[in-house]
Amino acid sequence: MIIKKRRIRDIESNLPAVKDGQKIIIGVKNLDDKKVQLKRVGFESIDIGTSVLPSPVFGPVSRFNANGKNLVHKDKPKETAYRTIEWHWKQWHGKDTIDMSKLVDVPYKRYPRSFVAPPSVELKLTTSTKREVLLVTPMYTMGSEVGALLHAINLLLEIFGECYVYTEDLDEIIKTETVRLNWKILPEGKRPWQQLKNELNPVISKARKGKRKFIEKRLETINAFEPEFTAVGTAGFAGYIIMGFPSSDVFVLESLYYGNATYVLGTNWESISKFTKAEILNENLHKDRIIHRVSWFDKIKSVFK
Repeated sequence: MIIKKRRIRDIESNLPAVKDGQKIIIGVKNLDDKKVQLKRVGFESIDIGTSVLPSPVFGPVSRFNANGKNLVHKDKPKETAYRTIEWHWKQWHGKDTIDMSKLVDVPYKRYPRSFVAPPSVELKLTTSTKREVLLVTPMYTMGSEVGALLHAINLLLEIFGECYVYTEDLDEIIKTETVRLNWKILPEGKRPWQQLKNELNPVISKARKGKRKFIEKRLETINAFEPEFTAVGTAGFAGYIIMGFPSSDVFVLESLYYGNATYVLGTNWESISKFTKAEILNENLHKDRIIHRVSWFDKIKSVFK
C-alpha cells in the first residue's frame, strides 16, 4: 500500500484496509533513487541498522519532529518574559572613560506559551523479508496510536513525497540492532577554550548572529571545568552540544537555540548516545534544567561544586 500526497489529515480515509489493533510500520523503498534526501536526513551511507533523527530542514513536520513547538495562547492575558542582552556604557576612569558591559535580563510582555515536546521519530535502515532495503519508522498500532501514526506518515511524505504501509502479513521487518548517528564526538581530551571554540565554530555560526556571543560565553564557562570530551549533534540533533565529565558522572547538554535551556544529565555517555531526543529531554532523565538567563552562570557553576 502506497501513499503519494504532500500531507494527509486523517488516518481512516487513507488506510481503509487496516483494522484497529493491527501493527503498522511506515517506510520508504527504492532508496537508490533517494540518496539526496537520505543525506539531508542525516545518513551518509546506506548501512543496515543505522538510525537517525531527521534533520529539521524539510518543513514544518520535520521541524516539529526535531525541535517541538510553542503554542501561543492569545486568549489569555499577557505575561512577563525576559530576553538577555549585553548592556554597554562608558564609565569615567580619572580623566578618561572606559567601555563597560554586562549581561542583563530585559522584561517584555507576550502571550503565554506552552511548549509541545518534539515527537522525535527516528528513521531506521533495515531489510524486509524479501531482502529489500527499507527506511522505516517505529511500529504503531492502528486505532490506539492515531496521532503518532499520522505524524509519522506526514514526516515521510514531507521528506520523500511518498511512503509505504507495511504490516506483519504483507512484509515482515527483520529486526536489526540500532546504531544511532545523532552525535559526532570531537577529539577527546581537555583543551583551551580558544581551541575548542574553533572546533565548535561551524556549529555556533548557525545560531542567530545576536545570540552567538551569549552561546560562546555559556560554552566557555562549561569548558572552564575541563570536560573530558565534547560531542556535537548531527541531523535532527543539530544545535546541541554535550560536554562530558565521566569521572563526575555529569554530562551537560547545551542548546544553541535562544529560549531553550541547558540540561544536566547524570548518566553515562554510552546510554545517552542511544537515547532518542525525546528521552533525553524527558524530566525523568535530566537532573537539572537551567534556563538561559543571566542567573544561568551562577547555577551552572553550582553543578560542579
